[in-house]
Amino acid sequence: MQRQDTTLVKPSELREQPADAPKEPVYFVVRVGDRDIHGITYRSISDNRLVKLYLDTDGDGLFSDEKQYVGTWLSIFRLTRTYQFGPVSTQQADSGTKGSSFYASCSDGQWLTFHTVFYRQGKVVLDGRTYEIALVDTDFDGKYNKSFSPPKGDGRDPRCDVMAIDLDGNSKFQYGVPGVSEIMPLSRLIEINGQYYGMDVADDGSTIEFRRAQPQFGTLSLEGKEVKLALWSDAARQQISGSGKDWNLPAGRYALVTMELTETDAAGDRWAFKIAKAGAGPLGDFEIRPGRTTSFQIGPPFQTRSFMENRQGNVIVGFDLKGRAGERYVPGATRNGKEVSEPQFKIIDSYGKVANSGQFEFR
Repeated sequence: MQRQDTTLVKPSELREQPADAPKEPVYFVVRVGDRDIHGITYRSISDNRLVKLYLDTDGDGLFSDEKQYVGTWLSIFRLTRTYQFGPVSTQQADSGTKGSSFYASCSDGQWLTFHTVFYRQGKVVLDGRTYEIALVDTDFDGKYNKSFSPPKGDGRDPRCDVMAIDLDGNSKFQYGVPGVSEIMPLSRLIEINGQYYGMDVADDGSTIEFRRAQPQFGTLSLEGKEVKLALWSDAARQQISGSGKDWNLPAGRYALVTMELTETDAAGDRWAFKIAKAGAGPLGDFEIRPGRTTSFQIGPPFQTRSFMENRQGNVIVGFDLKGRAGERYVPGATRNGKEVSEPQFKIIDSYGKVANSGQFEFR
């Protein structure tokens, strides 16, 4: 899915609001191919109190020439007031521009999620074995062959289309830990049972061609650290683990999805630290070159990085641990398999007095 936050600030690209819009509607964008389409959603000020959504599909800054979508309240969600719209079309009316369709869900007016209406599904026979496969147009541009590229900054969205393959033959596309599941970003290569295949996908997703491949390899070095890694790549996703060694990987662009680092202290205690995609730092976008070694110095000594966020009047205080490469580990390390206790914190004002104190909660 695609997720986008809303804002009360009207984007400069928009030249009008719908006639029955309240004083403070919320604005958002949805990514379609390589462009962002502006949208607006609100609870109508008319008597029937409809919840509405518009997209500026033609980019002229007007909503009066666009289709209106009325929301349906999803009562199954207890913690948020969530409305669903759609199917919403990204195809510009009467323009011939290709597009796709999605369902949009708005929760408490604070964020929207977008789910594709349909996807392509079929079968492929590789080395005598039949696999169910699926293709998903996740950027809603009507095409199914946009390959992976690492997200910018700390983004979680790989900005590409998605492929699924039923590797275990249970007639389901299993989704678990990103980088390990049977659902993955579309790439130019895929690895199945130690064999690499190149893939060519038609624009409309109607055909996909697999061919045996012999990729060039380079080396990833984490200087002997004991790790478990899941990586997304344009050269096939990878799962690697071990200590005291380097790994040969197909040449390409990579992004870390999850990592667990294990360190042993002077007392012989084993500490495990974890990274999610948003904390990957330089590991979130790196390249493996043919015949070359790409190295990172990770792990301790750590630096503690604290932060504060104001979420609708509630101030959230948090921290993470920054490693040598700039990677950030989430709180809640384990020692010998058991979670360590939560640390305490103090907030000091400009006069050096304790303004507040408390104890972190790991979630």
